[in-house]
Amino acid sequence: MKKRWQKAAIWAAVAGLSLAAILIFLPTGPVFAQLGDQLETVGEASGLAKTSLPILIARIIRTILGVLGLITVVLVIYAGYLYLTAHGEEEPVKKAKKILKNAAIGLAIILASFGITTFILNALLSAAGIGGGVSTSGVNYSEPLSGSLGAGIIESHYPARNALEIPRNTRIMVTFKEPIDLNSIISDYDASVAAGSTTFNLNTDNILIYPTDEVNTDTGVKATDVKEEATITFTEDKQTFVFKPVEYLGSSVTDTNYSVFLGPGIKKEDGDDAFTGTESEGYEWSFEVSTEIDLTPPTVVSVLPIDSSTEAPNALVQITFSEAMDPVEASGTYGGGETFTNISVLNSTTNVDGTASVSNQYRTVEFLPTLPCGEDPCGNTIYCLPFGTSIDVQARAATVNEDEAPQAVSLVDGLIDAAGNSLDGDGDWGETTGEAGDDYVWDFTTTSEVNDDVPVISEVFPSLESNEEFGVDDQVEITFDMAMRSATLITDNARLESDYDSTDPSMDYQNAWFSLINETLDGGNSKLFIDHATLWESVENEDGSTTLYYYYPVVTNDVQSFYQICMFPSYGPDTSYVPPGSEPCTSSSSYCCQGVASSSKCTTQESLKTLGQ
Repeated sequence: MKKRWQKAAIWAAVAGLSLAAILIFLPTGPVFAQLGDQLETVGEASGLAKTSLPILIARIIRTILGVLGLITVVLVIYAGYLYLTAHGEEEPVKKAKKILKNAAIGLAIILASFGITTFILNALLSAAGIGGGVSTSGVNYSEPLSGSLGAGIIESHYPARNALEIPRNTRIMVTFKEPIDLNSIISDYDASVAAGSTTFNLNTDNILIYPTDEVNTDTGVKATDVKEEATITFTEDKQTFVFKPVEYLGSSVTDTNYSVFLGPGIKKEDGDDAFTGTESEGYEWSFEVSTEIDLTPPTVVSVLPIDSSTEAPNALVQITFSEAMDPVEASGTYGGGETFTNISVLNSTTNVDGTASVSNQYRTVEFLPTLPCGEDPCGNTIYCLPFGTSIDVQARAATVNEDEAPQAVSLVDGLIDAAGNSLDGDGDWGETTGEAGDDYVWDFTTTSEVNDDVPVISEVFPSLESNEEFGVDDQVEITFDMAMRSATLITDNARLESDYDSTDPSMDYQNAWFSLINETLDGGNSKLFIDHATLWESVENEDGSTTLYYYYPVVTNDVQSFYQICMFPSYGPDTSYVPPGSEPCTSSSSYCCQGVASSSKCTTQESLKTLGQ
């Protein structure tokens, strides 16, 4: 009996090894997750548009090996069962041993197959010019058609790059840094306006919304029969556009990957190309659409000034929501003939003139009044609310479709999220659905004295001392000592620049995309996060030299506090990393460059090259 259980233990160990093989080769296993990433890298390194072929190959291989591993486990368990129930009979024992032997051979073949697959993959990576193999270290590569986000014409978009679990009824939103020619975004815009139309359709010559897998894998060209039709709305400044697909995206059965392509035919309002230079072929991003319809209303996360507080008159009115909001319904002007009232700022019963704008990946709305009341240290005009009075603010919920609540009616008359759900301002949705009770209201009182405190960067990550601990996908974090004006935390004012130090001056540096999001902390100060493409790691060259890639977070003095005061003088957190003979940044420094005080603007290696220095 003891011998039998010893052998049973051996069979259990083999079964465990087989099960481990399944975990390695299943689609969720770490090895094949990385294989899929590496195969996708090969596709991207080819310079062609993304296709489903690399992912398809990875799925086929891992599925086959996963099934084979499962069969191995079943055979081992079956052999163990035969042996334990043999009761000394010779025939079942022989049969069990034979099955186990064959299962062990099969497991060896599976592991060998993995080794061969890895070898072939390494050869493909080498042929693609990006080297490396299957390992935990990153491979330096660029994402095609991505550099316009942050460094180029595109400020932000929703859904974000590579976003997951996006609802089927989502709107797609894009914000450009300059006004765009409406005819290049909207199909037959001038003719539609002349005909009195108030509904505009997508110009599919320049914009494509399509299931990512529906691509001609031979040519990389998107199939013309899978383009999604969409209606379009846009903000007053012609910089932000909302595309609402006519039909729900994806399916109710399985998650679907979608891509959005903004083509080179898009023009700025002045007639110049929107996409130029190295990004002249346009911009493209992908996201995953789930099987669900979003019927969860948005709520208010925070407001400034806080309810019942007393604030300086140059304070902004700031509302941050729980999710991305439709920017067309959340922005606009009151006064000068304009009557935007989805967000109303009232002095008693009189509307204060001003403009509401959307920022922070469509999650924050700020109201800026039109009454001038001074200048900041950079010479920018400061605008004030009425002095010494009570201010009431109302964020208005939209009327809902009674049959599809909380979905808003087609003629939207209030604030809605990116899925068309009306604001739940009182937090008890269902009791006062879409009525005035769902508005968000609060009040505060203004003083008679302007707040002119200059904002300061109190903390950064990575710091000069900790940059070696920074991961290639980690967010850059910048913390300010006070609440900031979200509309100034944009990619022109806070950015991520990339340089390199190479023995080959002709080598291009990575033109990485980046985007910004911010939040107000419990202490009343703000933190800015910079998301970015996977950064390049330093490379050891065949000749023994090293190519070093440098990344520089840059914050200009154009960022402003919640009181519209620019960051000048500019200085950051204290640091012990100051070269000998240099002065550390202080509150009297005009500029702070790598922790060193400077009387002139900071530059990076690439900036100096551009300037010819």
